[in-house]
Amino acid sequence: MAPSQPLKTAITNIHSAHHTLGTTAVVKAVELGELALSVSTMLGCDYIFVSHFGPHVLLSPQHLHRTIRELLDMLDTSPRQSLIVSADELPEGQITFTRYDYVWENRKVVRVNPNHITDQEQIDFIQMMFDCSSTC
Repeated sequence: MAPSQPLKTAITNIHSAHHTLGTTAVVKAVELGELALSVSTMLGCDYIFVSHFGPHVLLSPQHLHRTIRELLDMLDTSPRQSLIVSADELPEGQITFTRYDYVWENRKVVRVNPNHITDQEQIDFIQMMFDCSSTC
């Protein structure tokens, strides 16, 4: 994969998320610059990108259910039409992508399966979507 462009900048209207949701772990991480969010839409599907440098605790298996729920609530997007992808920037400037496949039932995330994207065609497609995404 070619060297990446800089990661997306953080949410600019974060204060509206405070009013509607209170302070959540995701909001705090965005405010601190630990995570940056961007969205790209294609054929009715919202690709939600969570950009970060190195591993982040909110994307660890024990926190993924809550993190996905907070992201969907914060961005006020449909869980059935959203795809969440982390974009982890490595020290050498490359970005690795992980897609989070989740099952949504009764307004809850009931199962999450992280899938590291390794197929070059999928990497190219996700990179294109990431490059075209807009900061939230």
